[in-house]
Amino acid sequence: MPLDILVVGGGSIGERHVRCFQAIGCTVALCDSNADRLREMAEKYHLARTFSDIQQATSGNWYGVVIATPANLHAGHAAAIANSTAALLIEKPLCTRLEDAEWLQSMVKEKIVQVGYVLRFHPATRHVRQLLAENVIGALHQVTVTAGQNFPSLRPAYRETYYKFHETGGGAVQDAATHLFDIVQHLGGQLDWIFCDHAHQELTDVAVEDTVHLIGRADGGRVLVSIALNQFMAPNETHLQLNGSRGSLAIRFHEHRAGMFMLGDSEWTWTEPLASERDDLFREQAQSFLSAAIGQEPPLCGLDDGIRALKVNLAALRSGETRVAVTI
Repeated sequence: MPLDILVVGGGSIGERHVRCFQAIGCTVALCDSNADRLREMAEKYHLARTFSDIQQATSGNWYGVVIATPANLHAGHAAAIANSTAALLIEKPLCTRLEDAEWLQSMVKEKIVQVGYVLRFHPATRHVRQLLAENVIGALHQVTVTAGQNFPSLRPAYRETYYKFHETGGGAVQDAATHLFDIVQHLGGQLDWIFCDHAHQELTDVAVEDTVHLIGRADGGRVLVSIALNQFMAPNETHLQLNGSRGSLAIRFHEHRAGMFMLGDSEWTWTEPLASERDDLFREQAQSFLSAAIGQEPPLCGLDDGIRALKVNLAALRSGETRVAVTI
């Protein structure tokens, strides 16, 4: 039997979820308050059911619900639909205020909750995480990330979306850098403290930051972390490197490859591309979510992980404003 999935929010990320859940055999419905967008999506993806209001959607019994609205609405929408499903996939960031996250946590205690940090589902991430678990590079001492993209080319409507305001989850910290904060914690351990410098450098018609530099310590202070990201450079690239006592591991997310360079080697050894497009990651995430919903496996990025990432977001914004280091 096809599994009924409801996607709440029909923007670009909501559309990706519709497409990817359909690709793995689910029957997908959509809830969006924009009538024109709802009609467009229904025609494009042949959606049997649509809802203009989340209260209408609560009449259904959903195998899983995806919350893909602006981040400041996540908690309210998730709580409103929680009685109609056993499992929630909430897009990143979990929300924009810690008090909303704590309230949501109290509202969905009996539910399966997965948070949409999709880089965790990249096959290259899984590969590197396994090598770390096997202690291949010895003691991990440092994680570095350098990333960027040309946001106006990739998301030309950014000026009219949530991105324009911090309050709705906008700016580079909450939009793109939060993925990097999460993947660093997933591979290198929880961040203990951070110092962040962020600035608006280039993007037109917005005042939020488009450039983020963060340093910090993770895993009880044992791992030094450095992250640099901007949203205006020409190439779309994300380089992650983990340096240990016996060697180094790396992920080039834009090439979908993982690499290893051990002491004594003369060059990197790279895998073949482990994915072909970004939708591959979202299909992996969708399949994992379905498995978590019936208890076959725990969520790869659960509610506690989402709250931890939110705390880093808030610390990064505060550090950038105050010019002081912040304990997570």
